[in-house]
Order: sequence, then structure tokens, then C-alpha cells
Amino acid sequence: MTDNWLSEIVVVNESPDETVAGDVSIFRHAGDACAHLEYWWVEDKEGFAMTAAGHRVELGVGAKRDVIIVGMEEVPTGTEVVRSWLHSVATHVLEKRSHKAKRGKLRLSPSEAQGHLPASSEALIAYIFMK
Repeated sequence: MTDNWLSEIVVVNESPDETVAGDVSIFRHAGDACAHLEYWWVEDKEGFAMTAAGHRVELGVGAKRDVIIVGMEEVPTGTEVVRSWLHSVATHVLEKRSHKAKRGKLRLSPSEAQGHLPASSEALIAYIFMK
């Protein structure tokens, strides 16, 4: 899958429901996600993984009890699902930044001060990782 760099980024959502954002982690590529996840997380079906482009990443457990990619699946609503996961993380970032701003520890951008977050997956990822 090489349609764009979003196809390489893997977003992991620890949630019993794929459509509900739980504990969301973002990885530069599938190898990083697999190295981070524990085999029991996959076996116990603790969550879901998708590329930032919206393809479902099917995880499995290898012979050495390592997490491996066993397939990729097109998901009609995948981009919307991933965007909702990313929006959840960005909302949390904005809440933390707003709290710090109230204490005088940082200044919010004009958009942040109005509670506005980016709309696209690309911009949400950038917002989440900005310093």
C-alpha cells in the first residue's frame, strides 16, 4: 500500500468497539506498532489497528510470540473512523493545553482559544505532535 504516507502511519485504538476511541497510539509505521504491542493484546482482542489512510491492519501472533501483520483490509468508513480516533486525541491535547494556558504556562493559538481543531487526518497528526 503506497498511495501516500498516511498508508504507512498506524493508529492503534485500545477499545472494545472500533468506532469508539479509547487509548489511542500513533506509530510511524507498522513495524513500530508491532514492536510496541504485546502478543496478549492481539490474542485478547484488546483493540484495533488502522493505517491513517483508513485501511484495517490485521494483527496476528508470530511463532516467537511477537506481533505480526497478517493482512490489510479496505474499510469503506476507515478514514472517518481513524479521523475520529485522531480527533479524540487532539481534543485531549487541546484540553491539556487550555489548562496550562489558564495557569499562564503557555499561550493558545487563536484557533485553539476558540476551541477549533484541524479537520483532516494529516493536520490532526501534526497538531497532536507539535511542541
